[in-house]
Amino acid sequence: MRIFTLLCMSQKIKYMDIIFPDYIYDEIQSLQKELSHKDSRVWSISSTVNLLLRFCLHEDGVIYDQNASFLRDYLYAKESFLEDFTSRIFMSAH
Repeated sequence: MRIFTLLCMSQKIKYMDIIFPDYIYDEIQSLQKELSHKDSRVWSISSTVNLLLRFCLHEDGVIYDQNASFLRDYLYAKESFLEDFTSRIFMSAH
Protein backbone atom coordinates (compact mmCIF):
# COMPACT_ATOMS: atom_id res chain seq x y z
CA MET A 1 0.00 0.00 0.00
CA ARG A 2 1.18 3.49 -0.78
CA ILE A 3 0.05 6.72 0.77
CA PHE A 4 -0.53 9.67 -1.49
CA THR A 5 -1.24 13.16 -0.18
CA LEU A 6 -3.77 15.06 -2.23
CA LEU A 7 -4.41 18.78 -2.10
CA CYS A 8 -8.15 19.47 -2.29
CA MET A 9 -9.11 22.93 -3.33
CA SER A 10 -12.67 23.87 -2.62
CA GLN A 11 -13.66 26.59 -0.24
CA LYS A 12 -10.67 25.72 1.92
CA ILE A 13 -7.36 24.22 1.02
CA LYS A 14 -7.08 20.82 2.62
CA TYR A 15 -4.62 17.97 2.43
CA MET A 16 -5.73 14.40 2.80
CA ASP A 17 -3.86 11.15 2.76
CA ILE A 18 -5.13 8.49 0.42
CA ILE A 19 -3.94 4.93 0.75
CA PHE A 20 -3.71 3.23 -2.62
CA PRO A 21 -3.09 -0.49 -2.97
CA ASP A 22 0.00 -1.23 -5.02
CA TYR A 23 -1.95 -2.21 -8.14
CA ILE A 24 -3.73 1.18 -8.23
CA TYR A 25 -0.51 3.09 -7.62
CA ASP A 26 1.26 1.03 -10.29
CA GLU A 27 -1.50 1.82 -12.79
CA ILE A 28 -1.23 5.53 -11.95
CA GLN A 29 2.53 5.34 -12.57
CA SER A 30 1.90 3.57 -15.87
CA LEU A 31 -0.52 6.29 -16.93
CA GLN A 32 1.98 8.92 -15.82
CA LYS A 33 4.62 7.42 -18.12
CA GLU A 34 2.17 7.17 -21.03
CA LEU A 35 1.16 10.82 -20.62
CA SER A 36 4.80 11.92 -20.46
CA HIS A 37 5.59 9.92 -23.58
CA LYS A 38 2.51 11.25 -25.38
CA ASP A 39 3.08 14.97 -24.88
CA SER A 40 6.80 15.14 -23.95
CA ARG A 41 5.89 16.80 -20.68
CA VAL A 42 6.99 15.62 -17.25
CA TRP A 43 3.91 14.40 -15.38
CA SER A 44 4.10 13.99 -11.62
CA ILE A 45 2.00 11.52 -9.68
CA SER A 46 -0.01 14.47 -8.32
CA SER A 47 -0.77 15.90 -11.73
CA THR A 48 -1.71 12.44 -13.02
CA VAL A 49 -4.08 11.85 -10.10
CA ASN A 50 -5.61 15.30 -10.58
CA LEU A 51 -6.12 14.61 -14.29
CA LEU A 52 -7.75 11.28 -13.47
CA LEU A 53 -10.05 12.98 -10.97
CA ARG A 54 -11.07 15.63 -13.49
CA PHE A 55 -11.69 12.91 -16.05
CA CYS A 56 -13.83 10.87 -13.65
CA LEU A 57 -15.87 13.87 -12.55
CA HIS A 58 -16.44 15.18 -16.08
CA GLU A 59 -16.55 11.99 -18.11
CA ASP A 60 -19.74 13.10 -19.86
CA GLY A 61 -17.79 15.38 -22.19
CA VAL A 62 -17.57 18.48 -20.02
CA ILE A 63 -13.81 18.10 -19.57
CA TYR A 64 -11.89 20.53 -21.76
CA ASP A 65 -8.54 18.87 -21.44
CA GLN A 66 -6.47 17.94 -24.48
CA ASN A 67 -5.94 14.54 -22.90
CA ALA A 68 -9.65 13.61 -22.62
CA SER A 69 -9.76 11.47 -25.76
CA PHE A 70 -6.43 9.85 -24.89
CA LEU A 71 -7.74 9.01 -21.40
CA ARG A 72 -10.97 7.56 -22.78
CA ASP A 73 -8.97 5.28 -25.08
CA TYR A 74 -6.36 4.39 -22.46
CA LEU A 75 -8.88 3.66 -19.72
CA TYR A 76 -11.45 1.92 -21.91
CA ALA A 77 -10.51 -1.56 -20.70
CA LYS A 78 -9.66 -0.45 -17.17
CA GLU A 79 -13.11 0.09 -15.72
CA SER A 80 -12.37 -1.82 -12.50
CA PHE A 81 -9.24 0.31 -11.97
CA LEU A 82 -11.32 3.50 -12.29
CA GLU A 83 -13.94 2.19 -9.87
CA ASP A 84 -11.28 1.24 -7.31
CA PHE A 85 -9.46 4.55 -7.81
CA THR A 86 -12.59 6.67 -7.30
CA SER A 87 -13.80 4.63 -4.34
CA ARG A 88 -10.43 5.15 -2.60
CA ILE A 89 -10.69 8.89 -3.20
CA PHE A 90 -14.26 9.06 -1.90
CA MET A 91 -13.48 6.95 1.16
CA SER A 92 -10.56 9.23 1.99
CA ALA A 93 -12.67 12.35 1.60
CA HIS A 94 -15.09 11.31 4.34
